[in-house]
Amino acid sequence: MTSPSTPAIRSSSPTSPASASPTPTPAGQNPGIPFGRLVMVETRKFFDTRVGQVLTAITIVFTIAIMAAYAYFGDAGLQGTITISGAVLSIMLPAMGILAVTAEWSHNTATTTFSLEPRRIRVVVAKLFPPVITTVATCAIIVAVAFPVTALAASLTGTPANWNLDAAAVAGWCLVNVIMVLSGVALGTLLLNAPAAILVVVGGTVVWSLIAATSEAGATISSWANLSQTTAPLVDATVTFDDLARIAVSIAVWVGLPFVLGAVRIVRRELR
Repeated sequence: MTSPSTPAIRSSSPTSPASASPTPTPAGQNPGIPFGRLVMVETRKFFDTRVGQVLTAITIVFTIAIMAAYAYFGDAGLQGTITISGAVLSIMLPAMGILAVTAEWSHNTATTTFSLEPRRIRVVVAKLFPPVITTVATCAIIVAVAFPVTALAASLTGTPANWNLDAAAVAGWCLVNVIMVLSGVALGTLLLNAPAAILVVVGGTVVWSLIAATSEAGATISSWANLSQTTAPLVDATVTFDDLARIAVSIAVWVGLPFVLGAVRIVRRELR
């Protein structure tokens, strides 16, 4: 006797997760690298490079040497010993900010960086933090070193040390250093060429002196656009509303405008 054919049995079990096809991530919703981690990576990249380490060490050593010379041959005062460091920091800090940006392009690692984080503007903004962190740490070291330097200079010269310290002036001095390093970052972002950007920083003092000496109009322009001149009241803790306006204009000219233009250039630049 022939039995009826048995119908094929279909499995009713759901598809296993391993065999399920992954759901594509909608465009523009890729979480990417968290910004905090991006800042940590950029900071580590800055300090792990030989250029960053050497430049930081040179900045600290030269600054301490200038402070010691001033305290010994000049006035053994704590406030002056701290603020004289600006003679070195006004050049070295912008150079540090420039190299923090341009190293990515001179070492041809920009392609790798932007492959890991395609949203280039986040990388550009993250590069602001390592130079600022380094500047604040350098300021703290200089203030700490100024105490023994002042004491030693007073002991060697046989003159009483002046321990007066204006906290507002020290805070203004630190703020000026941060502004200077940000101007370096902005120039590096705009030019993407370290020698050219450093030349602008080094030659800027001479150029502004010539502009101010040419005419009354040149002196007026310098008083509004020369970053070293407009930020001087911050170091003296004698800032007025007029000074704040001049500071804002000079920061817009030397930090805001070049950084924005440079960021647009980096975002649109074709990688090779």
